[in-house]
Amino acid sequence: MSELVREIVASELERIGDERLDMVTVTGVDVDASLESAEVFYSALHAAEDGRLDEVAEALEEQRWKVQQVVNRQVRARRTPQIRFRLDTTLDEALRIDEILRDLSTGSDGDPGDVADGDAPGAG
Repeated sequence: MSELVREIVASELERIGDERLDMVTVTGVDVDASLESAEVFYSALHAAEDGRLDEVAEALEEQRWKVQQVVNRQVRARRTPQIRFRLDTTLDEALRIDEILRDLSTGSDGDPGDVADGDAPGAG
């Protein structure tokens, strides 16, 4: 059910053609066991870089009912989950961890590895 809702929502957001939603990706959907609700996770890296995340969230909320209607029509089940959009921060967090690890590996002075004189490759 989660994958079906993800495909429907992603296709509909693309079809709507709202410029504020350019480069917004539906990354996943969590549908609860009772099929009452579905959290639709999205990523908007370009909007984040441009400081437009609020604009994206506003556009998604404006389009939510239209998208919900499409989900209601296309899902063949006794109950159709009510969708809610949530920003997916997983990629941002992964990039931040990668940046921290990169900083640690270059050391405080910017030299790779912060290797002591006797331990330098080829020393000895």
